Amino acid sequence: MSKLDSLLGGGFPSETVILLSGGPGTGKTLFALNFLLDGASGGEKCCYVSLGENKEELLRACNGIDKLKKVGDFIDKNLVIESVTLGETVTLEYFTNIFASYPSVDRLIIDNVNRLLIYAENKRDYRMRLSELVRYLKERVNCTLLLCETNGKEIDTGNGEAFDCDGVVNLSFLEFEEKPKRTLEIHKLRYSSFEPKIPHEFVIDGKGLRVTETRIL
Repeated sequence: MSKLDSLLGGGFPSETVILLSGGPGTGKTLFALNFLLDGASGGEKCCYVSLGENKEELLRACNGIDKLKKVGDFIDKNLVIESVTLGETVTLEYFTNIFASYPSVDRLIIDNVNRLLIYAENKRDYRMRLSELVRYLKERVNCTLLLCETNGKEIDTGNGEAFDCDGVVNLSFLEFEEKPKRTLEIHKLRYSSFEPKIPHEFVIDGKGLRVTETRIL
């Protein structure tokens, strides 16, 4: 998405963890898959860790979009999808063991932090676990997207994810001329210049995903 790279001042900075937040249906999973596809197409090592959907379900989500159909070409080559069955104990050590098999990961997706919150004993335990995970990822991965399911106009779950992460990109719906539009806003991005909190139209159609020149004010 060239327009997004322009908004970000050249793309996501290296050695960062970015929170990608939004409500149901706003396009978080497709955005994440597109992010990995762009990296895999350039020869980067990419990994998608899903705490909900399995590999088949994620690939099915790609079928209706021409560009994302290419995701399958890179699976088990330089793009790996790891799914975690709900009910397993998810700890930092679990992710460490996954990444130990891939000594160099360029792009990583963890979908989603809401599931990590479920496994935490309390809010303090979750914050400590998340902070430790973010530090670890910045040391081992060039760029990580943490997906986060939110309600209303919130940009995280209310448990500090936006504070711990280097950047926050929020996807949402906005009623515009009697028709809802997907929008993308950058709320935070360390090590970069950007236009803060300006909604840009985020389009998902049969061809692919794109951020347009349109500002929705």
